[in-house]
Amino acid sequence: MAKKKSAAKSAMKKKPAPKKSGKAAGNKKPAKKVVPKKKPVVKKVVKSSPALKPAKKVAPRPAKKLVSKPVVQKKAAPKPSAPVKVAAKPKAAPAKPAVAKPTAAATPKPPAKPAPPLKKGATVAATQAKPAAPVAVVVAPRPPAPKPVEKRPLKERVTMEFELNSAPNVLYDLISTPSGFSEWYCDDVDVRGDQYLFKWGRDEEATTMIGRKAPEVIRFHRNNDDDEAAFFEFRIRIDAMTNEVALIVTDHAWPAEVEETRSLWASQIAALMRVLGA
Repeated sequence: MAKKKSAAKSAMKKKPAPKKSGKAAGNKKPAKKVVPKKKPVVKKVVKSSPALKPAKKVAPRPAKKLVSKPVVQKKAAPKPSAPVKVAAKPKAAPAKPAVAKPTAAATPKPPAKPAPPLKKGATVAATQAKPAAPVAVVVAPRPPAPKPVEKRPLKERVTMEFELNSAPNVLYDLISTPSGFSEWYCDDVDVRGDQYLFKWGRDEEATTMIGRKAPEVIRFHRNNDDDEAAFFEFRIRIDAMTNEVALIVTDHAWPAEVEETRSLWASQIAALMRVLGA
């Protein structure tokens, strides 16, 4: 029994022979053992990037303290003042003994006034300075004022002259007073200052007296007239040679109304002649 167990153990220890291929069956040489080559171990070197490095801690520097320096103002050295010159007082000349002259009646002379004392800093030349000569001032003549420009009327001027046998004062009252106008020019007239309101029944004409020179001329402007420069005027003219009195009537009218205006004034002056008894 012991021999069978030892034989079995030895059989188990023997390795099984490798199987021979068809080609190697005929060769008697045993096959070589192929030992696998070990691959060299390559160590990978990982380069560390600078971003991955931890930042170095920088210790904060202590802030410098600003020390304000006191500002020292330099005082300007006072300039030496100029020496004040004191003019020496003129020495009084020694008085000469007066010699009395034989006169009938000696008249005492008034004592001379002493000169005022000189002030400090003044000189004798300053006290004896001559007065300055007067300066002539030339005044340029003013240009003449421009004359006001009169507005020319847009209407045509109508002028008529009538000879009347009347005294100038009587004629001027008839062409300037309310009672005189009511006798030949209109039925009635209301006067308030320079405003004259002439009435003919229900018709009225408002006018403004714009000029008067007694006993020569009087001028009116119709308030409702479109031409502001238009007017009607009564002027008395006396001939220097014959002393004849004439009334000059001036009015303004549009070209189409000139003849009508002339006939109207002719009828009005005819009524004035009847009042005068001419």
